[in-house]
Amino acid sequence: MLFEKITVVQADGTLLPGRYVGTQGAFIRYLGTEAPQGDWGERIDGTHGVLMPGLVNSHTHVPMTLMRGYGDDLPLDTWLFDRIFPFEDKLTADAVYWGSLLGMAEMLSTGTTSFSDMYCFCDSVARAALECGIKANIGRGISCFDPGQKFSNLPACREMEELFATVHGAGDGRILIDVAPHSEYTTRPDILYDAANFAARYHARLQVHLSETRKEQLECVGRHGKTPARVMEESGVLDRPVTAAHCVWLTQPDMEILAAHPVTVAHCAKSNLKLASGIAPVPKLRKMGIPVAIGTDSAASNNSLDMFEEMRTATLLAKGIARDPLALPAGETLFMATRQGALSQGREDCGDIREGFRADLVILDTRRTLMTPCHSALSNLLYAANGSVVALTMADGRVVYRNGEFPGLDIEKIRWEAVQAVNKILER
Repeated sequence: MLFEKITVVQADGTLLPGRYVGTQGAFIRYLGTEAPQGDWGERIDGTHGVLMPGLVNSHTHVPMTLMRGYGDDLPLDTWLFDRIFPFEDKLTADAVYWGSLLGMAEMLSTGTTSFSDMYCFCDSVARAALECGIKANIGRGISCFDPGQKFSNLPACREMEELFATVHGAGDGRILIDVAPHSEYTTRPDILYDAANFAARYHARLQVHLSETRKEQLECVGRHGKTPARVMEESGVLDRPVTAAHCVWLTQPDMEILAAHPVTVAHCAKSNLKLASGIAPVPKLRKMGIPVAIGTDSAASNNSLDMFEEMRTATLLAKGIARDPLALPAGETLFMATRQGALSQGREDCGDIREGFRADLVILDTRRTLMTPCHSALSNLLYAANGSVVALTMADGRVVYRNGEFPGLDIEKIRWEAVQAVNKILER
């Protein structure tokens, strides 16, 4: 495919007007000001378009689209233990498959080409991702409430072994398996230690929830005499590359711990606001050299998987709290939502528009009302746009969404099946 005379926005916000971008197979093979020679297949007139890197949702639970609106206006512990966990106890592999497809369709239509997920029935999540063409780092959530249970006997351990044997690296590397201890408050230090060793054995990355609420932070200190970050460090969880979601209630020593380890913070601004958990100190984290990416969290706590909304919320929060309009500029926010997210997944050749990178690309239609006028493409995509302005999404050089259509997916069937799955769970 060849995009002709299109405005390119690179991951750091650099604007390149009137460019030609050519893809061959899964990769970007040309970026220049002149039309390249040769046959590039389909040609797309970019006169009214903006080409940007695919967005990377660095923390979500995609099958929880089934719980969109099921437990709103509740504090996190009530929401989790009284609404979400009982619903999830009735989930089936089939329900997770249809909920995953529904969430992935939402992400593709709003410009997300890769996501990091933590959930159960991960073979169903992987199957859905392979079918729709999206990239995914899939973590089997690890929880243990039984004080006599060992890590090696947990269903999650057996399932992860199977996932690494069967789907890790599938789809030309589109599917990667992560190790995902849910949090300090749903596990034990010995479980965390064993999960970290499991990750080291498989050379895997990790995902974890960390210091999401004040209650979590204080109760952990009460249990162990130390914060969740210190528990994670002493359990070895932070020794390997790990994405730590939320990080709202970190202390200064906690931040120093994260800065000393290969940790990326997944900032989930809208979910944290909706659950009244607080606001992560993003400018301070970044100033300390801690990489920060952006995630939506689930559709059960956010209600939307639109990363455009998430970017705008993140940058406005930073500016408002600091009372500084330069606290988190548009280009830096875009980098967090693209290149930084890709790096958090271990995808070194993703997250930007450069020759040799994977062709994870999104076209925005500048003729849409939200994009008119277009004094600055970067300004519009950060401060004006939402997912509705996406005209085309490409992952690994394959068009996975175009103008309301999903090649290879029956979106009406997906919607119908997702609703049927919800009804069956509610009946049970």
